[in-house]
Amino acid sequence: MINFLFLVTLLIYLAAGIFHTLSLAIGNRTEASVIRPTIERIAFWCTIIGFAFLTVFIALWWLRQGHFPMTHWTDSIAFFSWTITLIYLIIVRLTQLRTLGSFVMPVAFIAILISYSFATHTAALPEPLQNYWLLAHTSLIFLAYAAFIAAFGFGLMYLIAERKIRKKADALLDNLLPSLGISDELGYRCTILGVILLTMGVIVGSLWTQYIRDVPWRWIDAKVISTLVTWFIYVAQIGIRQFWGWHGRRAAYAAILGFVAVLCTYVGVDLFLDSMHTYR
Repeated sequence: MINFLFLVTLLIYLAAGIFHTLSLAIGNRTEASVIRPTIERIAFWCTIIGFAFLTVFIALWWLRQGHFPMTHWTDSIAFFSWTITLIYLIIVRLTQLRTLGSFVMPVAFIAILISYSFATHTAALPEPLQNYWLLAHTSLIFLAYAAFIAAFGFGLMYLIAERKIRKKADALLDNLLPSLGISDELGYRCTILGVILLTMGVIVGSLWTQYIRDVPWRWIDAKVISTLVTWFIYVAQIGIRQFWGWHGRRAAYAAILGFVAVLCTYVGVDLFLDSMHTYR
């Protein structure tokens, strides 16, 4: 039952990714301008339905395991997809910029595809980890990553729109991508949100380790070091923007650099390095 639900969720996310991408690819072509709003609505509703199915799947898996499903990296990446979708839906609710889905929902789909393809769901979670500190710590970290991915999406949107303006391209994407100023500002706000969430996640993790589990905090840990490097990259972006006025294209490239850092922290450490945070 749970596996079937996960498969249905995967297919819905696939549909959402396809329709989001198709909506952007169609652009304002005259012959397709009538159906583009319909495709955009289908993409958005697929996203909502997929998010609902994924929420139910995580809840059922939580009940079956008896604890928050975070025993293996395939569990964590499914939750990662959930946080990406949540941040996207919140942004759409606040800004109505559904075009962002063309850049972030494919990432959410790839995450679910990896989780479904390599799922094992066999490891037992150690008893000291079976508490709500794990939920708080991991939720804050993954929500931060999701905010950074949204910033990455706005960075890509900025670069595409700027290239269209500089090369005086046709109006294929007019009214689909936000203005340069809006993309730049929203990307910056997502970066600030991500830094706040990541800072809170690191603090909760250190308190949990030192005071709740009565285990000394290990700074010499691959995941801790890579997380702090990622945190520094984004904090540096904010500082440089405030004091040296790095806006626009530079900020967009910085968001892409930050996205690479997130991937290295989340995926690279788990695959290639030993860490107390590594999912096995």
